[in-house]
Amino acid sequence: MANIPAYAGAALVMLVVVKIAIVSHGVPSTMLELVSAAGPIQVIVGTIILLLPFSGIFVIYANDEIYRRPGMSQVAKNEVRLGVYLAIFVLSYLLVWYWVVSVVVILAVRHLIFIRDKKRGRAVDRVEPIPLQDWLQKEPTDAHLHELWMRAKGKLEEVRTAQSAGVVDLARIGEIRESAQEIIDEFNARVDEINKFNYSQGTVVASVLVSYAFALLIQFLGSDAPWVPAEQIDLKGGGREIAYVIESGDSWTTLLKDDPRSIIRIPSDSIKARKLCSAKGAEKGTETLWRLADSHATVYKKCPSLKSES
Repeated sequence: MANIPAYAGAALVMLVVVKIAIVSHGVPSTMLELVSAAGPIQVIVGTIILLLPFSGIFVIYANDEIYRRPGMSQVAKNEVRLGVYLAIFVLSYLLVWYWVVSVVVILAVRHLIFIRDKKRGRAVDRVEPIPLQDWLQKEPTDAHLHELWMRAKGKLEEVRTAQSAGVVDLARIGEIRESAQEIIDEFNARVDEINKFNYSQGTVVASVLVSYAFALLIQFLGSDAPWVPAEQIDLKGGGREIAYVIESGDSWTTLLKDDPRSIIRIPSDSIKARKLCSAKGAEKGTETLWRLADSHATVYKKCPSLKSES
């Protein structure tokens, strides 16, 4: 897990570069001007917002660590679960409802796989033979191994009781030790049997998760919409521009036209009014779980045309 931030950072940089290339329609001059005019911070922050649905992948991965790391303490597991629940709660206010439902369904499927493996007697984790002196120190998670562990624990207590008796019966102690060894041999045989199983380890969830990520990538990379909204810009001379505002300064305003996808600059004092509009049609906001049955009003109307008008 220590390398996750590095991998996530590298993936983010790669996706930002790809998104800039898609937005600029592959024109190098436009790509460079986008980064130069908008600034790296605006580009990265805007791209992160567009990548918000991918946060579900990190939620699923974090939750899966509970199953993959059986040695994790209960306190740590509870902390991970709390983080997962809080993340889902926050995402339910931000993401389209079907993305949130997808995350919950994948988490539920992973838990069902865990329960299935446990009922079939498969170990939650790979186990190793436990030496006699360590039996009382480490309680196994597998149901069958736990039963053997309890029986061996009882035998070892019998040995201690027999050794502390006033008259030590060596024959009796030998019989108990022999019985305990039989249990240990059965335990180790069970361990070998368990370790031959092919564990699911979330393989079903992994395939579903890949499909989830692939659908998100298609949605993210299949759109050439920039990280800023389209705007209707009315000019003082009577003209109008429908474009994306990349940079707005006291002297000049930088616009990204849609067709052809190119950068233009106009004097800032020539702008009469700016009005946000939606390039995809009338926009009513994200249909989250909390607004699923809510018939909310249109927030932004469709842009008249993404092509500049004279």
